[in-house]
Amino acid sequence: MSPARFRWGLFLILLGLLLLLRNFNVINDNVWIDLLVLFPVVLIAVGVEKIFARTKLRFISYLTSIGLFVGGLAVAFYGSHGGQNLSYFSRTTYVSPADPDVRLIKADLNLDETNLTIRDSGKDIVYGRFDEFTRKPVIDYSVEDSTASVSMNSRGGALLGGAIQIHTDNAQDWFLSFADDVPLELSCVGNGNDLHLNMSTTPLKRVDIDADRAKIYLKLGELEPLLNVKVFGEDAELRLRVPKTVGLEIFGTDYKNYLETIGLVEHGDAFTNEGYDTLATKVEVRLDDRLGSFSVDFF
Repeated sequence: MSPARFRWGLFLILLGLLLLLRNFNVINDNVWIDLLVLFPVVLIAVGVEKIFARTKLRFISYLTSIGLFVGGLAVAFYGSHGGQNLSYFSRTTYVSPADPDVRLIKADLNLDETNLTIRDSGKDIVYGRFDEFTRKPVIDYSVEDSTASVSMNSRGGALLGGAIQIHTDNAQDWFLSFADDVPLELSCVGNGNDLHLNMSTTPLKRVDIDADRAKIYLKLGELEPLLNVKVFGEDAELRLRVPKTVGLEIFGTDYKNYLETIGLVEHGDAFTNEGYDTLATKVEVRLDDRLGSFSVDFF
């Protein structure tokens, strides 16, 4: 059997499999866009096939066809699995609309190395925008007992297990916002991220961040009477902004000198600002002693 005949046979099998999977809604139409963008790889593979077709290394010609077959399936499931619009090559939005029955939002974000921006709360329970050539998350959303639970899991930063990587100058990977009238509990786990979290207009009850070597900008508001903040991460850089009108309590004796410099007073293993006990809104912050840097601004 000639390499060309072998290639065409695998191509027809692949096409049939993709059409069958599409008809059963296992994958969606993103597959055709993704395959079109990556079509030059086919030309390269055919060129390699022609080079070795009549040599002692003829087996390489067959391997290129097998690689195209496996790669085609991998691309299909990477950007099109489950019928979700997760194509690496197109802009994607995700919306969970306002629900009067929802009284609390719990959001768990597994970022991996993805950058994140949150700002400008709105009426939707959650809104997400994911630009072209960025890592789209796998999103699960459910409502139970008046609580909306949303989880977003990064799918990595490369195609075909890292064989193909596309880098752009985009400043962010994910852009998210949450409802302006429903309390939010937010958890972020990552590594080496750039996190720009402007939560001043979001009724935030809790935020947990665990991200090594991350750059974290966190701006808080005063829409909930008590806000708990935890930031952990080796060599992470944290810039915290809090309103002047809230009571601030920071746990972290490793930052004693700095906290006293900005006017906080030590009480046991915590430091508080003036009038902490009398202020209606309180923010409790717990910090990792492994942080690379930490600063507080009042606005």
